[in-house]
Amino acid sequence: MGEILKVNSYYEGLLQNLFGGARGCFSNFMNFFYQYNQILQFAPENCNCMQFLFKKELENCEILSQLLIKIGGDNRFYSSSRKYLSGYNVDYCKSVSKMFISDVELLEIGVIETKNAIQKIENAVIKKELKKILENKKQELKFLKETFFRNNLLKNQ
Repeated sequence: MGEILKVNSYYEGLLQNLFGGARGCFSNFMNFFYQYNQILQFAPENCNCMQFLFKKELENCEILSQLLIKIGGDNRFYSSSRKYLSGYNVDYCKSVSKMFISDVELLEIGVIETKNAIQKIENAVIKKELKKILENKKQELKFLKETFFRNNLLKNQ
């Protein structure tokens, strides 16, 4: 992914929303990192799951950031409408069960939005990178669901 890509404002907007939108990868990273620190104190048995999630989202952020720069965009933390991210984008829930349920929804939306972007973009280099993000999100979702259901089953025995 070392080459400069053709400037495309439409693609830039799609990528910017995936990167810095209210439900974009950086917002997800902030959310999962907050939850990791909460869970570390109150439910340490789940901290590996949150750590996996925030690390995958950070990887997604890196991919999107590099794509944005390569198409002449800016990797700032805002949506395509230039609405800046802030701590308001984090769900400050303290209930572990509610965190997991909210995170499943967040990742399911991320999968859908990434699939939509892949369909709308014709550039093979960008598509390839977005497919990596899609795979990351699917892995995150699978791991999150497995952890949640495994822990619920253990608590109900």
